[in-house]
Amino acid sequence: MKGVHPGAILAIYACMFLVLGLEDPHCFHFTWPGPTVRNKEEFSCDDDDELLSNRITPCIEPLLFCHTKPNVTEIWSNVHDDKKEENTTYVERMEMGYVCVRYTYEYNGAVMNISYFRGKVTEDKTIPVTTGCYVHYTEGYSIEACACKTKDGDSIPCNLTIKNTYSPLIILVTAIISLFVYKIFETS
Repeated sequence: MKGVHPGAILAIYACMFLVLGLEDPHCFHFTWPGPTVRNKEEFSCDDDDELLSNRITPCIEPLLFCHTKPNVTEIWSNVHDDKKEENTTYVERMEMGYVCVRYTYEYNGAVMNISYFRGKVTEDKTIPVTTGCYVHYTEGYSIEACACKTKDGDSIPCNLTIKNTYSPLIILVTAIISLFVYKIFETS
């Protein structure tokens, strides 16, 4: 009885990826130091800057300097459409056991800086987190860390995660409907 040659399996596997165009998933990988930092001469991740003075704010090279919050959809479009090596500066392949992370530092509702990277997130120093956002409030600032897993190489990296602002509204509407239904059946 003849067995299946491992080389044949590997060749079939490689052809499937070439034919289907599947790639490894990606994560965004950079830090936007904020609207007040205008150029490379003013700031680097090695600096003893106010941004890094508390050492809880991750600083991920490369730095992206712009006046407004980065448009990650545009960054992904440049990477995904051109498929050129120089356009992969702000993305990184996701690896097994890692998640895509977005770390946002806000003051009074204004984003001060954002770091996007591939990493590991744990809750209570023991439980691995693969999806969800966590917010910590301190001294007028809010620090939000969001974790997620990108599905495939054709999908935009998931660490562009947008806050879910609809949850309170959905809960409120559900509560009102429940009270209304309760009142209808109570009077019957």
